[in-house]
Amino acid sequence: MTTPDKTINVTSLGNLAQILPYLLGHYPDDSICFHAPGTNFHDGPTMTYPLPENTTEWQTAAKTAARRFVAQTQAHDLDQGVIIYLCREPRPGQTPWDTAALLAPLGTWLTDELTDHRAHVLQTIGLVANRWWAYECNSDGCCEGEPLPSPDDPASVAAQMARLGRTPGPRTRDIIKQFQPATPDSDFLKHLQAASDRFNTQCATQAGRDATLMTTCDQIGAALSQFRGGATTLDRDLTTQLIVGLQDDGAVEAGMTHAEDDDLPHARHLWAYLARHCAEPFTHEAVPPLALFAFVAWRQGDLIGARLALRGAITTEPDYDPAIGIHLGIIDSEDPREFLASAREGHAQRMVELQHVSQVASEYRPTEANAARYREALKATAAQHLAQTRTEEGQLLTRHDTIDAIGEALTGLRNGQPQLTDQVAARIIVGLQDRQTRDAALSTGAENDLPYERQLWSYLAQQCVPPHTSKAPPLLTLLAWVLWRQGDAASATQALTDALDITPRYTLAGLLLHGIRTECDPAPILAMFRKESAQFAASRADRDTP
Repeated sequence: MTTPDKTINVTSLGNLAQILPYLLGHYPDDSICFHAPGTNFHDGPTMTYPLPENTTEWQTAAKTAARRFVAQTQAHDLDQGVIIYLCREPRPGQTPWDTAALLAPLGTWLTDELTDHRAHVLQTIGLVANRWWAYECNSDGCCEGEPLPSPDDPASVAAQMARLGRTPGPRTRDIIKQFQPATPDSDFLKHLQAASDRFNTQCATQAGRDATLMTTCDQIGAALSQFRGGATTLDRDLTTQLIVGLQDDGAVEAGMTHAEDDDLPHARHLWAYLARHCAEPFTHEAVPPLALFAFVAWRQGDLIGARLALRGAITTEPDYDPAIGIHLGIIDSEDPREFLASAREGHAQRMVELQHVSQVASEYRPTEANAARYREALKATAAQHLAQTRTEEGQLLTRHDTIDAIGEALTGLRNGQPQLTDQVAARIIVGLQDRQTRDAALSTGAENDLPYERQLWSYLAQQCVPPHTSKAPPLLTLLAWVLWRQGDAASATQALTDALDITPRYTLAGLLLHGIRTECDPAPILAMFRKESAQFAASRADRDTP
């Protein structure tokens, strides 16, 4: 093995065993490791694969590990030789020799699989409790359980490396302590469960999801600010809210944006801190902070830490896209700064969209202003409406009365008149709960009428205060149709999404939303609505007949 200006001599099997943590940059606890020596021994590819705790899974693990190594080293001629390392510490009640005997079949399975792929195994080395076994040696008692060479031996790899000022890489178990969950704190876990329940409730609607994401983005900044200021812990509320908030991929993207050089130590601290607080039964909640930890470690050039964090994330959630993307980026030797630039671009675009959503929604979402008045008017009108529509004739009369009231309201808006009285507004809102009335109210007029219709539907939707929220979908659907006709598909989508959040099976909202997302032309739909509007107008003759 050579360094840029020095040569490390690997002249014995003991040295071959001792060089592993220098070769990999860490000591891989409970792992299968491969190394295909290059011209200078260390130049060739390496790979580690976790060894399952359950020994009955080892044969499958061996085949999978060998195949992955072959797939990842297609540019290297494995026929020139592969060294296998099998690393495991004795479990309670086991001696090193017991553990080495357990590992022996792995060497056979790995050799068979690699041979099937035209790879030649040079040596299979077992590393257990600072001792080494060479499984290729067939002499009884030879190469079995020898201690690793002493650093006092000038020819040992450890001594040679020490002369160059190099130390062996840390053990896997010491690296993962940074982000591995600590002993569960039952009180903290109760608060985490409560935070998770609140998060799920808040995210039941698109508006709730958007608001929660904005809050999480602010909290990430606040937490990093505390760590920059020297803090080593966060308060319980902020910790639990961040853990659950990061379940939104938008929040993970926001987290990735905090990866400038000066911020890397603080970001690494934050993500490790959050992951450590995700003890059972919240191990799935650790996946996002583990992915973020991996990204920061990658930015720092710590590929070992990044890979170990990714192993934890992907083992827990194999289809987690952010972790998979980072994993593939590391494998392909991509520049993490490109990921950072992409995350910033995506986050900036998402923030623009959220600001647009907030602006659009402010037109029609209810507020506390005048809520008591609106509530009283809707309650009284709903009771009157129920009495008036008990008969078919009453239903017909109410439909036309509602359309007339809408016409009068639009005329008033065109003439610059003040808004409707609460009673008239409530009468229109309640009347539009009837499907035929709603369809008759769909905008079918000229383009210059659309601003007034938008104003009317937004104003009425604002009056659908709790417990009358369920009355908003017809108004939001009418508003969305106007917005779509105005060419503002993004705002129309938001209004329809809010309608479906309230009533998930609101058919017309679903159909219009599908039309927008598939980029349909609204003109044919307008023609159909105009035809139905004409038919409804013709039914007025039934009302006027003596």
